[in-house]
Amino acid sequence: MIYKISFENLKDSIILPVNPSEPVISGGGNNFTDVQVIKGGERTIIGNSMLQVVSFSSFFPRDYDSSYCSVEDIPDPWEAVKKIEKWRKSGQPVKLLITKTGVNMYATIRKFDYREKGGEPGDVYYDIEFKEFKFIKIREVVKEAPKVQQQSDRPETSTTAKTYTVVKGDSLWNIAKKFYGNGGQYTKIFSANNPPIKNASLISPGQVFTIPS
Repeated sequence: MIYKISFENLKDSIILPVNPSEPVISGGGNNFTDVQVIKGGERTIIGNSMLQVVSFSSFFPRDYDSSYCSVEDIPDPWEAVKKIEKWRKSGQPVKLLITKTGVNMYATIRKFDYREKGGEPGDVYYDIEFKEFKFIKIREVVKEAPKVQQQSDRPETSTTAKTYTVVKGDSLWNIAKKFYGNGGQYTKIFSANNPPIKNASLISPGQVFTIPS
């Protein structure tokens, strides 16, 4: 069995030289909440799965001993402690692998206590606890920009013109005042209807004039 802690996408790692004797693996199942229902008694609500927690105790030996070391290339005890402390304080998860157990997860180091024991100079004993870390996926919502209607470079030529049929007593001045509120605008009507109007003072009932905007 191998206990391996890796950091920064496996760029740096430690294989624990002495396997823990009693690793504790808990969590990972569903979260249950018991509630009291009025006139219904106690009920259980099954929630989402809980994060897995792994804890164990062991030590970093000063010297290699084949009777209990799982690897020959053992790290310096205090250098190993400094490295784990650095990872714990980094604010980033580590990767924890324990072969033959199914534990292969990203985790945060929640607890790391260490000490030397009298009579065993150089060996560093420790207690460590990991809690599973799951990356949060943020879905990006792309908001489409409103479609802008393209405008043609050509000037607008299709306008709907009004028409007016001349009645008895009409004059271009009166007609202009009726449509524009200003009799002095009669030249617009004259220009738009020349021909048939050749003299602004001579219009006849029944004539149909275009009234420009």
